[in-house]
Amino acid sequence: MKIRMISFGILIMTVISSSVNAQQNDLVLKSEFEANMLAWQKAYNSGDAKNLIPLYTEDAIYTSSHVPGLEAIGNDKLIANFQVGITGGGHIDKIEILKMDVSGDMAYLFCRYQATNSGETVSGRNLIVMKKIKNDWKIAIHMTVV
Repeated sequence: MKIRMISFGILIMTVISSSVNAQQNDLVLKSEFEANMLAWQKAYNSGDAKNLIPLYTEDAIYTSSHVPGLEAIGNDKLIANFQVGITGGGHIDKIEILKMDVSGDMAYLFCRYQATNSGETVSGRNLIVMKKIKNDWKIAIHMTVV
């Protein structure tokens, strides 16, 4: 009976420990993704869309109703599209991660953003798919809805 009680206690402690470790890992990942979104915001607000290049995979896709044909595929088209927005007076005020999930080397972030475009404040949502490449999370798909 004592052995069963001890075994049960060890099992409970293992489950609790695993749960705590998973929660700590989620907090670390959320902090890392928040840093990524802040880096994106700073790069966009720098005035030069080329500063966004290191944040995306080479074959990244950006989709939005602001893009001719609804999507820009690859860094050249993606960066050119963002430069149009920047030159037109676009400024990202804040980005907030509302929900996220990670599976292996892939993650998605569902975000709310606020921007000021030529003096007009707008709010929208981003769905961002991230891919881990050589220990760095890069944006593979970026979808914006205003």
